[in-house]
Amino acid sequence: MPEGYFRIHDGDDSYEDDSFDKTAGHGVDNGADEDRDGDIVNGQCDNEDNSFRNSIRFNRDYCGLDSRIAGFAVHSGDQLLEHGKTEISGWAWMWLAYQSIGAIYGDIGTSPLYVFSSTFPTAPIFEDLVGVLSLIIWALILIATIKYVGVVLCANDKGEGGSFALFSLIKRYVDIDNQNFGQLVDGEEMRLRPFNLKAMSILKGSLVAKKAVKIFAVLGVYGVLTPAQSILGAVQGIKIAAPNTATHTVVAIACVLIVLLFCLQPFGISKLSSFFAPVVIIWLIFNVISAGYNLLAYDYTVLRAFSPWLGMHYLLRRKLEGWKSLGGVLLCFTGVEALFADLGAFSVKAIRVSWLFFAFPCLILTYCGQAAFISSHPDAVMNPLFKSAPPGMYWPIFLLSILTSIVASQAMLTGTFQLMSQAIRMGYLPKIRAVHTSKRIPSQIYIPWANWLMMFAALVVTGVFKTTTKLGHAYGTCVVGVGFITTWLVALVSTIIWNVHVAIVMPIFLFFVFIDGLFVSSALYKVPSGGWFTIVVAVILSSILLIWNYGEECQLEADRDDSSLSRSRVFANEDGMLFIRQGDKHLAVKIIRGIGIFLVETSLNSNPVFDHFLRKFEASHEITVLLHINHIPKYHIRPEDRFRISDTGIRSLYRVTLHLGYGDTLFWHSFEQSLIHELGVLISNTPTSTPNSTPTRTDRDTYIDPSQGKPLRRPSLSLPDASSSGDIPMSTILSHTKHHNHKHQHHQITPADLESIAEKPMTYIIGRDKLYIKEESNFVRRAMLAVFVAVKNQQRTKLSRLKVPVDRLVEIGFSKAI
Repeated sequence: MPEGYFRIHDGDDSYEDDSFDKTAGHGVDNGADEDRDGDIVNGQCDNEDNSFRNSIRFNRDYCGLDSRIAGFAVHSGDQLLEHGKTEISGWAWMWLAYQSIGAIYGDIGTSPLYVFSSTFPTAPIFEDLVGVLSLIIWALILIATIKYVGVVLCANDKGEGGSFALFSLIKRYVDIDNQNFGQLVDGEEMRLRPFNLKAMSILKGSLVAKKAVKIFAVLGVYGVLTPAQSILGAVQGIKIAAPNTATHTVVAIACVLIVLLFCLQPFGISKLSSFFAPVVIIWLIFNVISAGYNLLAYDYTVLRAFSPWLGMHYLLRRKLEGWKSLGGVLLCFTGVEALFADLGAFSVKAIRVSWLFFAFPCLILTYCGQAAFISSHPDAVMNPLFKSAPPGMYWPIFLLSILTSIVASQAMLTGTFQLMSQAIRMGYLPKIRAVHTSKRIPSQIYIPWANWLMMFAALVVTGVFKTTTKLGHAYGTCVVGVGFITTWLVALVSTIIWNVHVAIVMPIFLFFVFIDGLFVSSALYKVPSGGWFTIVVAVILSSILLIWNYGEECQLEADRDDSSLSRSRVFANEDGMLFIRQGDKHLAVKIIRGIGIFLVETSLNSNPVFDHFLRKFEASHEITVLLHINHIPKYHIRPEDRFRISDTGIRSLYRVTLHLGYGDTLFWHSFEQSLIHELGVLISNTPTSTPNSTPTRTDRDTYIDPSQGKPLRRPSLSLPDASSSGDIPMSTILSHTKHHNHKHQHHQITPADLESIAEKPMTYIIGRDKLYIKEESNFVRRAMLAVFVAVKNQQRTKLSRLKVPVDRLVEIGFSKAI
């Protein structure tokens, strides 16, 4: 078993994360399928009798109600569940800084292999050489250091980076895709400055603006060019020692190394980074030694390129040719996006320290040393790194370049896995198998399917382009395009989330848009020479993401329609007994012996599986449990913290949230034992009393008329529309259930009843949507949704993680048109 995996009981050597299940309407802020329960705070239940002393109170949004209106009193352990990224303290971040060198800086660290050769098609004169060196230095200062390390890293989403992290932040404040992905708390809009509030209002009210933000986010996903570019550039160095080496030999060696790189990915980011870090460190140190030698042996006057005027003078003097050369200069910061995209696997502090105190100064000196050598050997511009190697250092640098080029692609792979996990959680990709490779860092993941697909794509790219000069045109377009998108998204975050004054945001934004615009326009000039490939890849990947998200939106709309068009209404009388209204008849719900467990998504406004079961069979179990399995982005959740139980106020009906870490395994028999124990604790703390003739308050929004058994509305609150008779669906009662005043309830389940009922086998009822496309859909819509429907209909439920025996399962199918 490769080191970095952790064995679980189902025989798999890795932790397969089934939590990447984006059900329509199920928003996720952070981690795998995080439950949208809002803020969890310490506190005791405010029952008049002070029951539930070990409870916690949590808020959630239902039916559009503010999270401060709808709440539950629940039983749980004393410790709170910690959501989000694990805190890194002490010397741990120093170790992460060391690992980040291996995982992040291999890409940007191998840029010296091809920057000068991609910038100058022929031997340059000294003034042009120094001018380009000045542009390289200041590109690293302005774009890599100030923009990314200084600003962009701050725009992380709970420790995760990348274009989807920025998109996630914006979605929390603006409903971009009508999935209610987070909401502002009270006073958030009021605190915004007038201009910032106006910007938010425009974004909220403009469909075009929302679509633009969504497209910008999905265009920021790339990844198949880095392995081909870096590895091919390193292998080409063999022609220095063996000039007669055929191009197809170079390509074949590069392909073998690419396969090797992707085959190493199952070992995990942490293990690979620890191994790769010494390689990158030695590589950069060798480059610094070589640079120092060349500066002293040839021309140290190139150091005057630190003056930004020399770069501007070069552009003004060379005009069109200078502008074209920016397409090569931009390759010096290829991989800078990895600083942000890989953030989830490390930390802001670790990346800043490793960049500012090691990678950045090493790169600056490397380019200066190459320029010093080229000033005396202009013909060396086509392969400056190897030709500028000091005597006796060629082979060590060559071998290191091969190793480092393999490492260079790790930054892209790490970032791609991060971006894909975010896209899956946000509903832009289907649920696919993911493997957590670290106990400490939840965001360190490996996605097998994506890994092998990217390997195939990298091999195709290498075989098609064959040289780094052609491939560099495509790669440069890719890099600068992502940087341009990041500038716009960070400006939006600064305005509507950070509430930075417009007088500060606009000058900085316009400055970087101008710089990015120069590089983008130069890169687009090379579209016919190879840049077209990046555009094609971007269009294909973006189309996949947008089409899948369109399918999610269609399914969400179908769920809402089903809820609003439901004709049968289930309601409870003052005794908590369930009835079904069919026309003018009120049918009592019959009792089925045993415990029924319904798998539900707590983010939905209704419980369609339970509703459908009641209407179909007109019966309910002696004890009914609405179970939501919530995957927490932690390796392990303590057994006492796994269950969260709430009493719905309806007789024998309970909500249960089961929290599982990605390293936890809980079989059905262990789950049932724990469930019975937790129910016993809750029931023991639930007082019983006699009936009361006055209307019974079950929550802040719904009252029950004991004479008719009908829920009545409070006019001060907005509830979903019900039937003309005033009945409200049981789903609404459940959705608005606060903790109840148990003095007015009776016929509660007793501990003795529970013990008797628990002797019977539990039944697990799951729902499965069978989607089909509406007949009136046109050809384009059918083509877009065909794959979505096929994949969705094959997805597994989360109940599979409990390994429930087949003879205990009941599956209810729903035919749903989208």
